[in-house]
Amino acid sequence: MSWIHTGKTQAFNYTGLDKNMAQEHGIRLPAQYFVNKWQLTHQALLMLASLNDYDQQQVMKEIEYVTRYPSTTYSTKHSLNPFRRIYRTRYPFRCYHYLIEYRTAANGQVVIDDILFDQSLQGAKAGNAAAERTMLYQVKRKNLSNYTGPASQGDINSLQDAWDEGKPVHQVITEHAAVNGMQNDQRKAAWLMGAHAHAAYQSDGISAYTLFHNPSDGWKLDLAECVFDKASRSKSHNAQHLAAVLAQVQQQGKSVKWVVHSQGAIVFNAALLHYRRHYGGQLHQQQLTIHGSGANVSKLTQIANGLGIKIVAVRNNPFDVVPNIAGGNDLSASSLCRSIKFCGLVFGKDSEPGVSPHTLPYLGIETYKQQLLMFGQHKKADQVQKYINKHAGKVS
Repeated sequence: MSWIHTGKTQAFNYTGLDKNMAQEHGIRLPAQYFVNKWQLTHQALLMLASLNDYDQQQVMKEIEYVTRYPSTTYSTKHSLNPFRRIYRTRYPFRCYHYLIEYRTAANGQVVIDDILFDQSLQGAKAGNAAAERTMLYQVKRKNLSNYTGPASQGDINSLQDAWDEGKPVHQVITEHAAVNGMQNDQRKAAWLMGAHAHAAYQSDGISAYTLFHNPSDGWKLDLAECVFDKASRSKSHNAQHLAAVLAQVQQQGKSVKWVVHSQGAIVFNAALLHYRRHYGGQLHQQQLTIHGSGANVSKLTQIANGLGIKIVAVRNNPFDVVPNIAGGNDLSASSLCRSIKFCGLVFGKDSEPGVSPHTLPYLGIETYKQQLLMFGQHKKADQVQKYINKHAGKVS
């Protein structure tokens, strides 16, 4: 494994962590923390300060543990110095690995020397998306390809090359940010959410955005996570992590334009609920666009507005089973019939971005009909035309 940190800085000069120092470095101390309870080197302090609030809280739980139980069997002695120990965090998912280097000083106090993150967990994991972890990535544009109308397979291929895979970051550092849906590995999430971000904020000329990567553990576990975030009072670690990111963005006074797609809407909704319960305060500098929502839009809009978030737009294809049925946004008989007929283009063997009513940004019903014709789906296009005829003047 390859471990990264902030760089060697005053490695053996250490100090206690008090409330003033924590506030200065943007660290939210645990409620039961006593002044100067932990001793950290300047290096460890800088690494802790560089993390977002969620990661800080997870690491501090482990710091609390090792200061109470420095001889824990979960730690191992340093190969060159038996008075130094290395401790791997006990987070419940295998894709969350920090190492904490610590030692016992001459006065008996436990000193945290360094905090390191496993660099091998960053980025896409070809053929093993389950090995990816929830992380923020700064994704930059590589070419000017955008989804602005019916696209051929070649055009869609260009879309997939329009964005890089992203650079791991600890906080949102761009004006735009996105949360991807289920069954997206990190590479697919990077280009697809780039397309969604452009469609959501076309006039902004986006050259980079921050991806909150919602990793996939396979459709069964992804679906279970969706149900958990919708039904449970407690929320998934994904949602808790995003809530911490939202809190950090607001604390820093940043204005961020978010776009969420599919399960991303569920995660965002759950994050807002967690934020309201555990952080409080308004998120009035945030904006949100919702695409192919796996969450109920009315409920998401209500909580977002209550926290001061502006809803810019909602784009749900009337033939998309995800917002209609899974999101509970249109449970009418006609919606159920449409969703069933087009379900195979979303999940089945015929599913691909060029024909799916769910994958690419929804640009209007006429555009979707032309998109189907572009891929030779004439029967499906005829069904869409019947819908257009029936709802003439009511749909866009």
